[in-house]
Amino acid sequence: RSRHGQVRECAAKLLLSLMENIGVTKLAGTPRAERLAHVAGKLAQDCHKNTRHYGQEMVKMLLSHQKFKMLLERSLSTRDL
Repeated sequence: RSRHGQVRECAAKLLLSLMENIGVTKLAGTPRAERLAHVAGKLAQDCHKNTRHYGQEMVKMLLSHQKFKMLLERSLSTRDL
């Protein structure tokens, strides 16, 4: 929610690293899976190039899992996906 672009970029980079380390399958079983899908979608639409890149990488990873794919379709429009 920060207005500062570098803060959002750092958060997106850390989230992507966390997702790569833990794995999408384990994250799908957590209670915050819906929130994670929503945040990844928002970061993929960010106005800053680097933040958007990390967000798009997260969305690509999440789309490989059926539960996250459904959550992303609910939180984002099909045009944005």
